[in-house]
Amino acid sequence: MSTKHILDNLSTHLKNVIAQSIAFAAKKDTMAVTPVDLLYCIATQKGSVGAEILAKTQIPAKTIKTYIDAHIKKTRKRATQKTGEPMSHVPELTHAAKKALEKAMIIAYEYEHTYIGTEHLLHGLLEIEDPDILAICKTAKIEVDLVYEQISIILSSTSKFPDIDEITDMLDAVEPRTQRPPVQTQKKDKKTKRKGAQKGLDMFAVCLTDKDIQETIDPVIGRENEIDQLIHILCRRTKNNPVLVGEPGVGKTAIVEGLAKRIYEGTVPHILKRKKIYSLDLALLISGTIYRGEFESRIKQVIDELSALPDTILFIDELHNIIGTGSNQGTMDAANILKPALARGKLRCIGATTIDEYKKYISTDPALERRFQSIDVQEPTEEETVAILAGIAKYYNSYHHVTITQKAIAKAVQLSTAYIHDNQLPDKAIDLLDEAAAHVNISRPVTEHSKEEHRLIEAITVCEEKKELAIDAEEFKRAIVLKEKQQKLEKQLHALQKKIQATKKTTVPKVEEKHVAHILAKKLGIPESQLLLHSVAQIQTIGDTLNEQILGQTPVVVQIVQTLQQAHIRPHHAGPLASFLFAGPSGVGKTQLAKLLAEALYHNKKALIKFDMSEFSEGHSVSKLLGSPAGYVGHKERNRFTEQLKQRPHAVILFDEIDKAHPDVIKLLLQILDEGELTDSSGKKMSFAHAVVILTTNLGSEFYTSAGIGFGTVDNTKKHAHTEKYITSHIRETLNPSLVGRLDKLCLFSPLAQDTVERIVQKQLHKINNTLKQQHGFTITTNTPTLAKMAKKAYNTHIGARHIEKVINTVVTEQVISLINKKKRGKKKAYTLRAEKNGYVLV
Repeated sequence: MSTKHILDNLSTHLKNVIAQSIAFAAKKDTMAVTPVDLLYCIATQKGSVGAEILAKTQIPAKTIKTYIDAHIKKTRKRATQKTGEPMSHVPELTHAAKKALEKAMIIAYEYEHTYIGTEHLLHGLLEIEDPDILAICKTAKIEVDLVYEQISIILSSTSKFPDIDEITDMLDAVEPRTQRPPVQTQKKDKKTKRKGAQKGLDMFAVCLTDKDIQETIDPVIGRENEIDQLIHILCRRTKNNPVLVGEPGVGKTAIVEGLAKRIYEGTVPHILKRKKIYSLDLALLISGTIYRGEFESRIKQVIDELSALPDTILFIDELHNIIGTGSNQGTMDAANILKPALARGKLRCIGATTIDEYKKYISTDPALERRFQSIDVQEPTEEETVAILAGIAKYYNSYHHVTITQKAIAKAVQLSTAYIHDNQLPDKAIDLLDEAAAHVNISRPVTEHSKEEHRLIEAITVCEEKKELAIDAEEFKRAIVLKEKQQKLEKQLHALQKKIQATKKTTVPKVEEKHVAHILAKKLGIPESQLLLHSVAQIQTIGDTLNEQILGQTPVVVQIVQTLQQAHIRPHHAGPLASFLFAGPSGVGKTQLAKLLAEALYHNKKALIKFDMSEFSEGHSVSKLLGSPAGYVGHKERNRFTEQLKQRPHAVILFDEIDKAHPDVIKLLLQILDEGELTDSSGKKMSFAHAVVILTTNLGSEFYTSAGIGFGTVDNTKKHAHTEKYITSHIRETLNPSLVGRLDKLCLFSPLAQDTVERIVQKQLHKINNTLKQQHGFTITTNTPTLAKMAKKAYNTHIGARHIEKVINTVVTEQVISLINKKKRGKKKAYTLRAEKNGYVLV
């Protein structure tokens, strides 16, 4: 075989290593390239597998270079003694270096690899047992067997070698055939390597029953039934492959970890004792498979190892990921490779996936589905979740150095159930409690002890770095001084840390309800007090706030408060928190009340999601709420309604002028009011469980005018009641009866009476006075006749109180500007606004 053919089978990294080692030897003025030169060049070859292995086993290039530098003088001396002058020809590989290359080719053949790389050469360098390389390993305090193990893991998961004849020719070209080990020895070595190379499971999976892993796994509480089902299926003779199916966060993975803990503790049936559960990492299995067939080779190796070890059980989390994984043009995916092994009973496999993914991927492949037995994993109840959290609280106490109270646990479950809808129990409650504990831990004041601890750690790090530099520079006396200083600092640090731990034990902070509420309030963007107050008492204070802001509509406010209080007391129901229809003339405060309710109830002006139903008068406008259907423009774009509700599930959703909406939009509202949820075009569900839905309409307002009720009329309670009854009947007839029937309350807004309008005018004057006092140092008062005239001028029957603010501002502004423009205004602190025949004056 030609030299060119040999070089074609060497990887680019290996070619670079050989070239660099020759250049390195020439630079040292040595006669030949030694195995240590090759080792150094492998370590410096960034991106190569050999360099990665050396870095992982902590044999850095710096250590090798230090050793080489210490031996250069001797080597150079020997070279000059033989020739009498420094060498001038290109250095050649020594016999030992050539032998290492031969071993590299042999190992490539044994593992049937398609190339010879730095990892093969590294294996060859260790196999020849070069004294210098062994000395370097000893200096680095690294066992050669550890490096062998890392190389074996890598070699067992790469591509196949083409032809045995080609490798034979290569070996002939590098070394005479007589220098190769006998055939029997090769076979023995190959068998040994194969045995040691069965590291696929260790490389691509984690043993859940391993002692070290078990120490990191929390106990599983309240899932005895699911674990028992798992055991029953695993103990079957056939179809003994269970798959756990449930929503994200319900604890599917934890159930498998619970089974692993039982196996580790020996509390399982005899058939499962001494079994091992390996959790497969699919991402790691795929990683680095650049050549066609490499992925199949890896997964086949894992299956073969599992088949050879009957006491092992494979666990694949997110089982649906095996569909399509590793698939390329003309190749099989992981699912098709696994199917035969599962069918023949070669291995036992536990899967875990969500309900949606199971239906989408597993159920659509009957051949795969029938090989698994599904176990439904339901979300635990609030009581079960409290028990789960109480059982694992000690682990969070130990980690965060806090004490989690039982009240905090109950509050975490209660608030996560009420306010977090994109996750399931117990996961969302655990997350909330974990973050609250972290908050309490990091909120501790920084003590002098902590500052001193940080200073000592920094000083020890600096000493360590200086010591390493001194060793590299062969300043050993200075290195000894630095080592003694470092030891002294470490003793001080150890003593200080003992004091800190003793202090922590005596002053352990508690995680209480307020801390849980604080974390959730920050997530939701609402005040912490809202989560801690009793809902019924809190809503009563909201009623007082609304009555101060909305004048003349006290009966409506009372209805709203009562309905919201009932909503918090009644058992859980499917619909939204509360739903109202605000009916009444224009400009009486319907939309304004919705805005103020959002701010009062959720303590945020942005908690109002408003839709003008005049924009939803066409059938296709439904897409504005649900998003465009698949295949239409904008299908993958974000939907405004979905995004707003996702960001603020606690909001007032206002559908203004509902009588203008298209019937198809009304059908969506029926679903919202009935089920409390809506599914958008992408299949995502939107929850309205904590939202208040408000519809507004002007239907029937004309009956107030015809009945003589409103501004400038005499109050007649009997007439008012009769008109409201007539308007209610009209609304039920005009709007969809099903829609009105699903609402919690129909609220009728009365037209504004004259005294109400006068109070609104007075309220607006109060706002103006605040500005005038700050900017100009005077205020304005008015008398009753002037107030009545201003109210009459500002109020319009058709538009209600909408223009009161504009009219009053115009009237007052004109007089204020005229007053300020006068040169001799004086220093009066108060002026009176009076109505005259020709307008208004300030006196």
